[in-house]
Amino acid sequence: MQNQNRKIRIAHIITDLTSSGSSSMLYKLMAHIDRSRFDPVIIALDSEGEFIDKIIAHAIPVYTFNMSRNPSSSWHVLRLARLLRKLEPDILQGWMYQGNLAASLASKLLAKRPALLWNVRQAVYNLQQEPRSTRWAIGFSQRLMSMPDRILYNSWLSENQHVSLGFDEQKSQIVANGFDLQLFAPNTYSRELMRMKLAIPQDAIAIGMIAHYCPTKNHALFMEAAHLLGIHNRNVHFILAGEQVSTDNPEIAALLKRFPALQGKLHLLGKRQDIPALMNALDMFTLTAMRGDGFPNAVGEAMACGVPCIATDIGDTALLINKTGQTLQEATPSSLAFAWQEWINAGEIWRKEQGRQARKRIQKHYAIQNITSQYQDIYQSLDQKRLGDTNASTEPLKFAN
Repeated sequence: MQNQNRKIRIAHIITDLTSSGSSSMLYKLMAHIDRSRFDPVIIALDSEGEFIDKIIAHAIPVYTFNMSRNPSSSWHVLRLARLLRKLEPDILQGWMYQGNLAASLASKLLAKRPALLWNVRQAVYNLQQEPRSTRWAIGFSQRLMSMPDRILYNSWLSENQHVSLGFDEQKSQIVANGFDLQLFAPNTYSRELMRMKLAIPQDAIAIGMIAHYCPTKNHALFMEAAHLLGIHNRNVHFILAGEQVSTDNPEIAALLKRFPALQGKLHLLGKRQDIPALMNALDMFTLTAMRGDGFPNAVGEAMACGVPCIATDIGDTALLINKTGQTLQEATPSSLAFAWQEWINAGEIWRKEQGRQARKRIQKHYAIQNITSQYQDIYQSLDQKRLGDTNASTEPLKFAN
């Protein structure tokens, strides 16, 4: 009989612990997991990351390597396997392609093999447009498809895309991203203080996007739409924040030169740590990403703060927003500017009600406590199956809402 007091040890292997959606989700999971039942440990393939200290603060061990660029090399795999022999995990969970591959290869060298979980957190719209490293990782994953006991996805779209690429549908399970509803919550004081710091009048409309600079995030679309809206509506301010989102970035500076009318109305804030306060300063949140995101965290964070969202139709964004905001299937600068103006014309009372409904949706379907429970159920089921419990459920559960 299984020892009821035994904790299930889970080793999480992730590419790095920098400010990515995967690192953020892993940190939230570590902050809320039931430590009386589970004994987690983190292994980062890269030694850098702002979440390292945050995770250690929860008394969870973090081991770092310098192997993120080549996780399949024999030397790196041997080093990882040596550590895993000492840790003796019951479950090995990879995060993202490189973490999945490193976990799989290292587990082959263990005499006592743990249950293996892959966690795929990327949408692949066109494989040929992906970087060479991504195409290689997907191809290598196809060769190891017999190894994982489950393959987790954070969006339905990502699952459908990867199944079409040869990933085993019978092992699929969708577990969406979760959000901390205490950290991300409506806050009138934060709203007023942030707008005062940014010199945004209290009666002005503030529209923003928080995303690191990357061509797929399409900051050009946001700025051109802002230019068009600003021509007809002078009482609108725009906030852009994220890594490299400043005039120090030559591409951002070039866009600003194209739209000089945005001077004084566009606030370029760069990388920030006060994201909840920035969200609260907004009347509308917008995401203009073209591809890549399977489940955009920033949209869920804005919704949790009671801010309605208008976003491009990528990943599971339409499912996430549902009827609380608007999803643009074919976004152009003019269509985005028109959508903004419609929401402005609808009035403050209507926008606030949409924001309240957005927060309710996050509370009902995406609260971090609920998402953590889904992970814990998976861990419990895999551990029972590993120990030969014939009553353990082997049928993957789909995330539904």
